[in-house]
Amino acid sequence: MRHSGGPWIRAAGAAEALRTHMGPVRAEFAAAHEGLAAGTEGLGVAAVLRTVRGSWERRIEAAMGECGSLAGQLRAVARDLGETDEQLRAGGNPPMYLLGIGDEGNGRAIVSYGNPDTARNVSAYVPGLGTALDEDFVKNDMKRARDTAIGAQEYDRSSASIVWLGYDAPQLSAADISGNADVMFADQAQVGAVAYNEFMSGISATNENDDPHVTAVGHSYGSLTVGQAAQRPGGVPGADDIILLGSPGTGAKSADELGVGREHVYVGAAENDPVTAMPARIEARGMATGAASGAVVGAALGGPVGAAAGAVGGGAAAYFAQDAQADDREIWYGTDPAHEAFGAQRFRVEDGPRPVRDGGGFAAHSNYLSPDADEESARNIAKVVAGQGKNISLQEPR
Repeated sequence: MRHSGGPWIRAAGAAEALRTHMGPVRAEFAAAHEGLAAGTEGLGVAAVLRTVRGSWERRIEAAMGECGSLAGQLRAVARDLGETDEQLRAGGNPPMYLLGIGDEGNGRAIVSYGNPDTARNVSAYVPGLGTALDEDFVKNDMKRARDTAIGAQEYDRSSASIVWLGYDAPQLSAADISGNADVMFADQAQVGAVAYNEFMSGISATNENDDPHVTAVGHSYGSLTVGQAAQRPGGVPGADDIILLGSPGTGAKSADELGVGREHVYVGAAENDPVTAMPARIEARGMATGAASGAVVGAALGGPVGAAAGAVGGGAAAYFAQDAQADDREIWYGTDPAHEAFGAQRFRVEDGPRPVRDGGGFAAHSNYLSPDADEESARNIAKVVAGQGKNISLQEPR
């Protein structure tokens, strides 16, 4: 579905039309039931008919509600895309295709810049923490896919870049998980991995080229999703290369487990990206236990202020104690993809601002796909997507 034709508005209109159509259907169903009820009065089948009627009326009501909700979300996305519409009308490149949309969970959207059915090179990027079908998705994740397509087309004009929001990412920010590592689980990534592989099998099947070059891209928690998809039987369908950005780990011990060969696994990990330095589970448990114990002791000595100071001190002391026991290759979800033990190709990225000293917060975690914020990283990603991974600039592994 081409962007220039207003796909979001058309899709919203279709959802509203379907909702409107269901009104008369519901009325006709009720009238038909009344006719049947009149002819079966006093018979046992009447109770069955009433049950059937109630079940179908609830289904129709639910479908009407879903269509109404989806139409509202689509129109909101269309409003957020107003500036992008103007830019595309002015330039028209790359064309945008709406491949999928839905209101399941936190929302679903699959958008491609460039035609994925005709391009020789196709990438599918899975966003991570906090992603939902909202204004941030439009302004950030869709822009990243568009920037990737533009960058890849500098090396091979026949390139398309997809952003795939086909799962429910944890609704946490990078800042949230830094203090709440115990709430991070792989469940959503594992569910998303199944859906991602189903989508990727379709990409390979519908592409007109005999052997398209396909790249799976995962950022943040999305890299765990891609990693889990790659470790399923058969790996990511059609994938030739895998790119992991700002990764907290994939659940794999080495790049060899991702199904494309370690020389085709590429990792971007900024030195000042806190997510790529998430503590291993043993360290996180130690921090939590130490912080709790420190808070109790601190409170006994100095009230609320003492509790806070004790929590910080206890957590830090426990972290370093556990750190001495932990394997330095390990982060939250297995081996650090940027570590030499993992065996992937770590490409050069900017270090990014330091979270505290430079006041950068988690900016280094969000810059990988942005040519404005990290030109070298975006260029390296574009080269891999365009099938020119041998030409990237490399960085020493950790």
